[in-house]
Amino acid sequence: MAELGRRSALRLIGGAPLAVGFGLSAAAAETAHAHALKALAAGAKGALYKPKFFSPHEWQTVRVLVDLIIPRDARSGGATDAGVPEFMDFVMTDPQEEARSREWRQTSMRGGLAWIDTECRERFGADFVSCTEAQRTQLLDEIAYHKGDTGPVLDEYGRIPMRHGAEFFNSFRDLTASGFWSSKMGVEDIGYVGNRPASWEGPPPEVLRKLGLDT
Repeated sequence: MAELGRRSALRLIGGAPLAVGFGLSAAAAETAHAHALKALAAGAKGALYKPKFFSPHEWQTVRVLVDLIIPRDARSGGATDAGVPEFMDFVMTDPQEEARSREWRQTSMRGGLAWIDTECRERFGADFVSCTEAQRTQLLDEIAYHKGDTGPVLDEYGRIPMRHGAEFFNSFRDLTASGFWSSKMGVEDIGYVGNRPASWEGPPPEVLRKLGLDT
């Protein structure tokens, strides 16, 4: 994919409502998770996953980003181990989704990833994937904890770039969390054990006595 300039990226990222763009129903998340599981199973057998939506460079960027959001730790694997990139790829192309919603998601995602790259090029002289770990962290910390715009600098469309970057990253982070915690790895990570049959031995004796039912 050709490099996008700042204004082109802003046109994309500012052109779709991000909350709508990445919003998922429980059913859609479950379907996307099933798709990711199949992709991971195929990958375990040596089949290389080919994204339907993401370009090769976007795919690299997504994989780096999701693992920065949910990295591997002593308790479980990270987002890529759980199939979050594959989950996202399906979300972007879900055939059951309305065309307009699907287009919003795609526009939001493509514009946001382009914005991150252009911001990194202007700051550090390299796209996000090529930046150092410290440079990536510097940018993500800034947009992850962005509290609002204080300066008067606007682009030609009257938008404040950092705000849009922060909105994209917040939506991307939510989508990453949806993909991870709907996976088997994510469920095990939070210690959910599902519904288990329980036995009930009736009210405690002191309650029965109070009600006069202890005879």
